[in-house]
Amino acid sequence: MPILKNLPARLKGSKSSTELEITHGKLILRKMSLDQTNPFDENGSDEEWARNNGGLLLDGGVPRDRNPFDDEEDENEANEGRRGGSGKSGSIKGTLERIRGVSPLKTLGKLGKGLRMSSRGKGGGTPSPQGSIGTPSPMEKKKKGRRSSEGSLLRMAGKCRESLRKESLPNGDLCSESDADSTSRRLSFLKIVGRGKQKRESMVERSASPGPEEEPVEEVPEIKPREPLSVLEILQLVTKRDLFLADTHILELEQECKEASSTPAGGTAIEDLTSPSSKDSSRRKAKDVELLYEALQKELWDVVRESLRSPSAGPNLGLVVLVLQQEEQADRDWAMSEGAAQGGPRPRELKKRWKEAVAEAADANLPQNADVEPGVLAAYLDKLRIRMVEDLGAARRNVVSVYPEEYDAFQVYTHSYHLAVTRRLQAITDGEMQITDIYSLLDWLYNIYSRDVLGTVSITSPINYSQLGPLLPEETVDKLELDCLNSVRGNVTNKLSQVLDEEEKRWLETLHVEDYSIPLARTVIQRLQEDLERSAAVNQNLGSRVAQCSLNGLADFLYCFQRKVEMFHEGLVSEFGENEDGYVAKTIALANCCPPFRSFVARCAQCDPAISEDSSRRACTALDRIVNLSVRVLNDRLFEHIRPFFDKLVKRKWLSSTEAFEQIVAHIKEHFKKFRRLDSPPYQVLVGEIHRRVLTEYVRAIMRGRIICTSLKMRKKMASRLRDEGKHLKTLFKDLESSASWLDSAIPHISEIILLEDTPSIQIEVGVLVREFPDV
Repeated sequence: MPILKNLPARLKGSKSSTELEITHGKLILRKMSLDQTNPFDENGSDEEWARNNGGLLLDGGVPRDRNPFDDEEDENEANEGRRGGSGKSGSIKGTLERIRGVSPLKTLGKLGKGLRMSSRGKGGGTPSPQGSIGTPSPMEKKKKGRRSSEGSLLRMAGKCRESLRKESLPNGDLCSESDADSTSRRLSFLKIVGRGKQKRESMVERSASPGPEEEPVEEVPEIKPREPLSVLEILQLVTKRDLFLADTHILELEQECKEASSTPAGGTAIEDLTSPSSKDSSRRKAKDVELLYEALQKELWDVVRESLRSPSAGPNLGLVVLVLQQEEQADRDWAMSEGAAQGGPRPRELKKRWKEAVAEAADANLPQNADVEPGVLAAYLDKLRIRMVEDLGAARRNVVSVYPEEYDAFQVYTHSYHLAVTRRLQAITDGEMQITDIYSLLDWLYNIYSRDVLGTVSITSPINYSQLGPLLPEETVDKLELDCLNSVRGNVTNKLSQVLDEEEKRWLETLHVEDYSIPLARTVIQRLQEDLERSAAVNQNLGSRVAQCSLNGLADFLYCFQRKVEMFHEGLVSEFGENEDGYVAKTIALANCCPPFRSFVARCAQCDPAISEDSSRRACTALDRIVNLSVRVLNDRLFEHIRPFFDKLVKRKWLSSTEAFEQIVAHIKEHFKKFRRLDSPPYQVLVGEIHRRVLTEYVRAIMRGRIICTSLKMRKKMASRLRDEGKHLKTLFKDLESSASWLDSAIPHISEIILLEDTPSIQIEVGVLVREFPDV
């Protein structure tokens, strides 16, 4: 029986409480009749319950029957007597044990949630208090279904509600309640409290009954089905980049569209689905799905683009991966379904579009080729190299680890950048290109891209080169190489010929100037050298082809050069007048062009000796003729001065005077001050020819000599003079670095013949002299 302790002072001293019994400061409630109806029963209103019970006890009304707690007290005392225990303490203990844990306040949240759920799930019963406020009933809400966009995606793009409620999670209520909902919840709360009290009283009565105890069955609250999100709420999830959850709701909306367009179930009229309003609703939903997918994909690919250079983009990129996997599964489910029809929105192939998004990001990140000016392609290609290496390194650090292994993300990024570079190079080759840009592009194709780009990024992450393909088609590369060869031919045929014509004019204009060098060889070789070196740097094949083309052109050029040198000497050989020094200097300068030309010809011939043999021979022949012509001109200029002195040798005055011989030596030394300006090997040819010619003229002078040696003494004097002059000539030409030292023994040999007396010995020595020196 319920006992209230520690009563308030106003209850202890109240005189009007005639029905309350107070014992030792405790209040014991007497029995009351409980035969009346449940005041919280939904079959009647609050006023009817008050009318039947004669007013509320808390309002001061007097109960019509005894206090119901008196009957409970009697039952408790009878039970205590049968058990033989203390009635008071046992009753209190049993009551507390049975009502423990069933307080309505402890399970208020679950009970209220279950109450609202059950009220919405039942079609009949007591009308909801919300009906008086004018809100639709739960059954009407259920029939209404998902809230449509009504064109809001098109009219209110980017103007969604400020925030979603926390109940927008999958198991929450996404609809905001009205004031009527608040009123309904307050009424439901009172009913919950009342029912909790009624349940506690009934449990106390069951504990006092003599029957076997029954354990209370815990009621499992009914799980409320999640209300679908509206289109605007899904769009807001997309804009907030809750991508996976948004995609889940979009898939649900797409499934609703599919179910709405499928064959109607039993009880649904076909005319309802074919009505204009139903068709319009289906079209609107389908359009909503497509618009939501467009917004979703825009955010997905924005995340893909931003994640490349953002180390903190992992979470959002992880959601992108989850969406891709979920959509792949949806595509597979669609393909396996019976009603899969081509031409619809499925398969969406988001993984394929992800690769396209990566390709678009790569194309946007690389420098554009619109601003590339002619002649500076090398700088643009270097920018491409730097950016591609940096971006692929960032992809390896920030992106690759987020994707599953089967996505092969690094290969996808590498292939995307490879394609972006290919498009740029193709656009460049479609236009006109300078020869320097062609060499830069070929070098980048053959060497820099594979070595400094792919080779660098593949150090840490392997690359499948077979999937990349060539940067440019083979026919395009062949066309670029052919352009290089045509450029070399054009240089030799046109530009070098123009250079030679201009140089020929300067020969005559500067004849009065003693200039021992001309820039012809340096200019020609420099122009051909650039093509040769750049082509050899690209690859050996192109270098060999350019070298052969350069050699063919150079052989033709040197033949033209030879003809112009011959014309120059033919016109001035007897008319140079006072310009003799300038003429000699110009002759030396022309001869000095031959050594560098000869070295360049040899270098070009090394690339492919078998093919280059004919061109090399023609070029060397032209150079030899130029050198020989120059040597002959210089030799003639020298002998024009020393020939008279040879006529004075080996005569009567010759034995007593050395003036003629000294004049010969002096003129030779004076001329060789200029001849020393001649480069080697033309100088060796010149000094050897002069050496031979001087000794030949000297021996001829001896043979033509008119000295008759009548005595041995005179023969000895003549032989001694010959030996002395022979030593002087040997020393002279040794100082001049002559390589014709074999001529030095001719004069001593003649002196020995002069000392002989018997004719057979003289004949033998003369025969040896003729055999060793046939020219003499």
